[in-house]
Amino acid sequence: MTTTTTHLALVPRDGFFAKDGRGWHTSASGRGHGLDWPWPSTVLGALRSLWGRGEETRSNTTFTPDDWRSRTQPIQLGRTLVLRREHGAAWRVEDATWPVPLDALWLEGRNEVHRLDPVKPIAPTLGRDDDEAREALWRPVPNDAQKPLASPRWWSSEEFTSWLAGKPVSVRDEALGTTRRVQVHVGIRPEELTSDDGALFSHDVVETLDPSGEWALGVEVALPAGDLPKVATLGSDSRLSRVESLPTTLFEPPGCVIEAFRAASPGLRLVAASPLCFEKGWLPDGFVNTNGEYRGELAVLDVILRAAFVPRPIHVSGWDMAKGEPKPTSRMVPPGSVYFFERTDGKLFGEAEAKSLWLGALGTRTDEGFGRVVPGIWRPTRNNP
Repeated sequence: MTTTTTHLALVPRDGFFAKDGRGWHTSASGRGHGLDWPWPSTVLGALRSLWGRGEETRSNTTFTPDDWRSRTQPIQLGRTLVLRREHGAAWRVEDATWPVPLDALWLEGRNEVHRLDPVKPIAPTLGRDDDEAREALWRPVPNDAQKPLASPRWWSSEEFTSWLAGKPVSVRDEALGTTRRVQVHVGIRPEELTSDDGALFSHDVVETLDPSGEWALGVEVALPAGDLPKVATLGSDSRLSRVESLPTTLFEPPGCVIEAFRAASPGLRLVAASPLCFEKGWLPDGFVNTNGEYRGELAVLDVILRAAFVPRPIHVSGWDMAKGEPKPTSRMVPPGSVYFFERTDGKLFGEAEAKSLWLGALGTRTDEGFGRVVPGIWRPTRNNP
């Protein structure tokens, strides 16, 4: 089946609820817990449902579960974006919103975000000393003794691209983020007009509208021929999202990042823009211990992994609507994680590498929207702390 790459925005009109992998009664409150942003696989499911419903209408048929699996299988999700715009405005490149990278540190009393660069280790870790390449990874050491503060979840396009280009970023007076509310569902017994305790439950809802703007999901998706409905359903309770076209320029690398790489960079930092799925957990696929260093290939270059700022893994699961059963749970690297590389030949990273790596695919499950990264410059320092 022939597919065409399309760029769309899913604009939730009443928030969304993307349930995480926990059960409905895993806390004293007995409510379902939601994610702060849907997994790419959830977005892919929404797009397959969107196209499938349109195809059912065009063909005047109803898909069976087997039809849903076979007919929507060619639909693949590519690059994804988090978007936020002013009310009533057209989509612009500046509306892209990004996860705050882990090498950005907020310190008490500082007006600028502290850049956390890795340095060579001077002592072994407290873990098992059975991997010399892991022990040789450089580690973050703040050069300021001030108290660290909690980081925000999101950065604007201006803040994020400035950070990737090596420029300073000022601390916002008010962090950029969404809000949550609790939605309560009550079932009514019609014969008694009383509540049904078996149908009484609650869950989180992430609001996507506020007085200053609205949030949306930007997607690049390969779709078979056929007009799409103008309304999609998203998340665990199928809330409505308006479907809009997006300009392809939103997915292109920003000028300030390309300009920074045009001057050449001795090192490369890669920031996870979506969850990364690797066979060996945190370690990128294809990187192996070679003479006490993790070496592999990136953008057709032989590189050395110098550092990895990766927190605890996230557990990505979901529900297979066609099969009516849960999907296998995968452990993935969270968005915002940062990897630092140098070239084995000692040369610099330039504009070509930046363009090829912008929202490039790394790891597995990339046809579901996972594994997207963006590059930034890195100037390694070899002075021990």
